[in-house]
Amino acid sequence: MKIRKAKNNDLKQIVEAYKKAFVKLGVGEKWTDNSAQKLMQYWLKRQPDLFFVAEINNKIVGGFVAGIKPWWNGNHLVEGELFVHPNYQNLGIGTKLSKIMYQTAIKKYKIINVQGATFKNKKFPLIWHKSKGFSENKNWILIEANPRILLRSLK
Repeated sequence: MKIRKAKNNDLKQIVEAYKKAFVKLGVGEKWTDNSAQKLMQYWLKRQPDLFFVAEINNKIVGGFVAGIKPWWNGNHLVEGELFVHPNYQNLGIGTKLSKIMYQTAIKKYKIINVQGATFKNKKFPLIWHKSKGFSENKNWILIEANPRILLRSLK
């Protein structure tokens, strides 16, 4: 297995691995080729130096991309997307991608914190994240809203 930075011509394989990973989780995310490609293009433009892929026999089987957010206490690694094609899970790919990501972000951006979100109603990947040192934040929760509902409530 080889870990390397993603390139534009990797998009088709990245999209396929990303979609398959989230379909297997069964969390209700309905990624299409188009929507997944838009997300991956966004990341390739936003943070190309922190977009890593795992490759086995010239096939991309996973990836990890995240962004840098300057904060009051230093740089945070945020909004990460870690994914591994279901046929290649449990081979240590996520761990290797994570190691490269964190080493690179510490060295290049001097990050002091890693923030992320995962699915609370699924044993995996939450248990995997906890096994690597993540814990549930005691001060913050992830919230979301429909913008049309928000606008109506602001009248």
